[in-house]
Amino acid sequence: MSDKLIQVEDAAASLLSSLDVDSVERAVIEEKVRAITAIQGNYSEQDIQIITRKLEERFNISMSLGILFAADDYRPWLNDARGDIEWYYWDRYKRLLNKQQFSPKVIRVFNSITDQILDHLENPNKAGQWARKGMVVGYVQSGKTANYIGLINKAADSGYRVIIVLAGTLNSLRNQTQFRVDNGFIGRDTEQKMAIGVGLLSNEKKPAYFTTNTKDFRKAVANQIGVGIGDLKEPVVLVVKKNKRTLENLIDWLKYNNPHNLKNYPMLLVDDEADHASINTNKDGELATTINRKIRELLHLFDRSSYVGYTATPFANVFIDPETESEMLGDDLFPRDFIISLDPPDNYVGSARVFSSDRDMDIVRFLNDYEDDLPLKHPKDWQPNDIPDSLKEAINIFILSRAIRLLRKQEATHNSMMINVSRYTAVQSNVKLLVDEYLKEIRQAIINHYKLTAAEALKNISMTDLKRYFENEFTSTGFNWDQIQPELKKAVSPIEVIEVNSSSAAEPLDYSRRNYPQGRNLIAVGGMSLSRGLTLEGLTVSYFLRNSVMYDTLMQMGRWFGYRDGYSDLCRIYMTPEAESWYTHISDVTDELREEFKRMKIAGMSPKDFGLCVRAHPESLIVTARNKMRTGIPITRQVSLEGRLVETSILLKKADALEANRHLLTGIVEEMLNIAEPLEGKNTSNYVRVPAGYLWSAIPVSIVKKFIENFRNHPASQLTNPTPLKSYIDILEKEELILWDIILISPYKETGKYKNIGGHRVNFQTRTVSRFGDIGIAVNKEKRRVGYAVQESAALPHKETTQAENKYKEDNPHSKSVPGAVYRKLRNELGWNPLLILHMLDCEEEGESLYSDGVAAYGISFPGEAGNQKPHNLVEYIVNTVWWKNEFPDLFDEEEENEDE
Repeated sequence: MSDKLIQVEDAAASLLSSLDVDSVERAVIEEKVRAITAIQGNYSEQDIQIITRKLEERFNISMSLGILFAADDYRPWLNDARGDIEWYYWDRYKRLLNKQQFSPKVIRVFNSITDQILDHLENPNKAGQWARKGMVVGYVQSGKTANYIGLINKAADSGYRVIIVLAGTLNSLRNQTQFRVDNGFIGRDTEQKMAIGVGLLSNEKKPAYFTTNTKDFRKAVANQIGVGIGDLKEPVVLVVKKNKRTLENLIDWLKYNNPHNLKNYPMLLVDDEADHASINTNKDGELATTINRKIRELLHLFDRSSYVGYTATPFANVFIDPETESEMLGDDLFPRDFIISLDPPDNYVGSARVFSSDRDMDIVRFLNDYEDDLPLKHPKDWQPNDIPDSLKEAINIFILSRAIRLLRKQEATHNSMMINVSRYTAVQSNVKLLVDEYLKEIRQAIINHYKLTAAEALKNISMTDLKRYFENEFTSTGFNWDQIQPELKKAVSPIEVIEVNSSSAAEPLDYSRRNYPQGRNLIAVGGMSLSRGLTLEGLTVSYFLRNSVMYDTLMQMGRWFGYRDGYSDLCRIYMTPEAESWYTHISDVTDELREEFKRMKIAGMSPKDFGLCVRAHPESLIVTARNKMRTGIPITRQVSLEGRLVETSILLKKADALEANRHLLTGIVEEMLNIAEPLEGKNTSNYVRVPAGYLWSAIPVSIVKKFIENFRNHPASQLTNPTPLKSYIDILEKEELILWDIILISPYKETGKYKNIGGHRVNFQTRTVSRFGDIGIAVNKEKRRVGYAVQESAALPHKETTQAENKYKEDNPHSKSVPGAVYRKLRNELGWNPLLILHMLDCEEEGESLYSDGVAAYGISFPGEAGNQKPHNLVEYIVNTVWWKNEFPDLFDEEEENEDE
């Protein structure tokens, strides 16, 4: 919106905030807006409706408190001390949040959450030695920085004297974090020496600082200042990189240049992106990696210290890295005192809305034209001659999205596009030049034609392309081409192309209103610098062409998550189908894990129990593969399979393996036919559920074990490794689960591909696949699942199953389908048999069937409910780090090497 409309919005918001209610009806909002505009005059009806709609969105955003796990020795202190604390810094920051248009309800929840975090740290005025460690688990781009700046303000009010923020490993992220601390706590631009943010609201107190928004900590500069911590009346804050030399210099300065005893000063250390670089991944558990060791040295300088790590990765390495329980709880950074899992506000655009099975945003567009110009695997000196047509389309879409935002009166706003196509800065530089050249071409075409009639303008191919893209993507916005064309010059003119990396050609990712009062419009080309922590303001279009299977890497690369109020319908993400399938899988796994958090909370688990549960989660295996890659030795991991589904979503593609697995599947079916005829899914009189296919019940466990043992498994399909699977089945057998249900899936719809087994026609299930290394194929269907969740209902009784499904739908009205966890829980409650699911697949790549005889695959649905108790009946998986490193070095070394080199 224009400054004029923003002023009205702020004035109306001030009146509405004084109402102090949970929600405000549109009529009340519109009344306030009309009252203000009537006084000031010269506002159109459209202006009034734009302001009213914006305020309605703002005042009806809500947020829940999340989930907290506390250690048994937690002793609350904040309520008793509250009356003696002058909340100067927090009150000032809360006023800034209001000014930044945070929802009043969100601010109230924010206040409660930061109180909880502070209360689970220690009272800074408590005498004696103490050390507290905790963790806050949020979502990517969900406001974690705003949360910990709120915590910093309250910590300063309550008596913490030294506050250190560890802000990633790159200068760009450290500088951005420092600027936010400047804005939200210090109140002063630490480089320009002028009041900003909270400093414009009040400057009675001024925190000390030894870092600026362009310069990390330097011992020589700190020595020149000649001031020790004991000489300062207000708290000191330092924002530093996770860098060996920087941390060593800081430790030396704190030790030797502060004549007063550091042990007298309570210290708060905030570790941003705590799952990155802070973790001890050394193969010798007794010898910490450098950054981990330096963080611990920093904490040990102070007799009174609190450490809190922030992460968006539920599988944060802190939870799962140590190899034994004693190591996990030893003198490391494990959050032994508390863990808080945050919920985002309901206007947050996260992975669930974009990638989950219940997604409600159709914004992903697939890439298939990149191999000639930007192959996924390329050397560091690769020089593309051109950019793919899909990237040209994405640039056009970005221009159009800005034009639409201008028509929506979203004028003084930031607009960004992200291009992440290579890990190498030299390639990024080349791409930047090509993108800049193409942008200039479009800009000139628009300047030459935007004033013409549509008929004349569309004789130009660039204008024709823009109109075609508009009609393909944005006709539902309520605007037509005759409205769009006149806005194109204003839309494209301020757009610049920049590099964001560690090269000399890189430019700062600066969105400051000081430098860009009308908002900044940019296309950012980068790699690792765009992949963790950095915020691209007003991110609308993302072009993502990277090859990774790592949860943390993929989620952090997802800069498109965040808040997109007023323009979420304009956002687009360009990626490969393979990447989209991994994001879908990760989204559903993450949602599943957060549901387990709730059950863990109900079960009264401590942070220790929480850590053990996450370590025992099956999906921890792939995270372990990356963490321990540098060790070069196999790593064991104790995993719980209770209440889990395991599937062969990655399959061997060698001819002998394919034939052996087909023969094995045929053999088990023929063996079961000798025992009994199956129930068929078409028989509606069945007492039990029979999804499309053939069901056998009460089959001896020996048949299942023989099948698993002889199935030719891909090494990357870690959960279907036969040794631990058989170990868990042995455990179930000892608990008298000696009979199994087995279903052979055969869709009712005939696709033309089928196999006759024992006189039964088995229709193949069509699955899109992609190459996985040299010897495998990966299923790309939703969630990287071989089957569908409803197939896990096989053999369960109709009545109880329907009741369980209805209960889930009542509790989750927005969910489009019932997850398999519902059936696994019911299977356990009824004492039902485990379920083996057999599949024959018609695997397609780019619409072409790869194997005419089909591909055999399987899944196992184990009874149970994950997360409702401490993990037990664990089985040992061995993570072959050597195999992973040899097979996929480029997938797993992205953070081991300097990506921006």
